[in-house]
Amino acid sequence: MITALKQLYEQSHKGDLGALKKTYERHAEDCAKAAELTVDPGRREAYLKLARHWTEAAAALRTTRTT
Repeated sequence: MITALKQLYEQSHKGDLGALKKTYERHAEDCAKAAELTVDPGRREAYLKLARHWTEAAAALRTTRTT
């Protein structure tokens, strides 16, 4: 699912890596907040995993941008 969303965002943010990075970071923040709000341990871990994926995607853009 994240792969499909990343492809969609990459198409809609062509040439604007800063906006794409902000989108990924916002998703990471939203997932982390959702993890804080849930009481189900399995669901919490799923949200935290999604937050890590979005954070890594944003970090990868920083690396791509600087090289």
